[in-house]
Amino acid sequence: MKKILLLMVSVGSIFAILGSCAKDDDSAASTTSTAFSPTTTASGSITVGSETMSGTYASDCNDLTGSSAIGQYIPSDVLANRDVLVVTGSDNVSEEGYFYTDTTCTNLSAYIKDGNDNFTVGNASGSNYQVTYVEATFKVTAVTSTAETFYESYFSTNNITNQGTAVDLVVGTEYSMSSNGNTYMNLYSVTSTTVQTGDDSSSTQPTAMDSAVMIKQ
Repeated sequence: MKKILLLMVSVGSIFAILGSCAKDDDSAASTTSTAFSPTTTASGSITVGSETMSGTYASDCNDLTGSSAIGQYIPSDVLANRDVLVVTGSDNVSEEGYFYTDTTCTNLSAYIKDGNDNFTVGNASGSNYQVTYVEATFKVTAVTSTAETFYESYFSTNNITNQGTAVDLVVGTEYSMSSNGNTYMNLYSVTSTTVQTGDDSSSTQPTAMDSAVMIKQ
């Protein structure tokens, strides 16, 4: 899910930066956690090799205590996160990041969603499959006032707007905007119970997987 950290001039790179910096931090460690509660309705299925990908997949709870990402890429009240993937149609997936104010992933600070369309499975690469998709939407929900202030400031500082309009969040309300519409390449590994992905790129086909494994809920 991660893209190279560049100066942001479009919404398309927000999820990669705000959602992936936490999980890629070396200090992150899996912890005992509460069950994941999805906020996106799953629908349809996608065939990847001999496996069928459907429903919701979530990683373990990652303890972010001491992470350098806190306050820089994620709200200052965040102590843990999860990576989530939801199949939302026959060629649609939602890549999501959930951020929590405790280390058991119980109480939400915020969550962000990257809606991908035209999900297409290509050639096998060992046990993995090359895929492409188009980034269509970006959504953010601030559950705490700390998260609201952080994201509004982050978008403003990086000159990110919703088609020219400043992003104005309301606590507890999902805010949606169009993404950049770029096509991205990635790697997917799917089993009957798990999904693992690479770091997507608009220019280069990824060859390695991220460490996070998401488990079917």
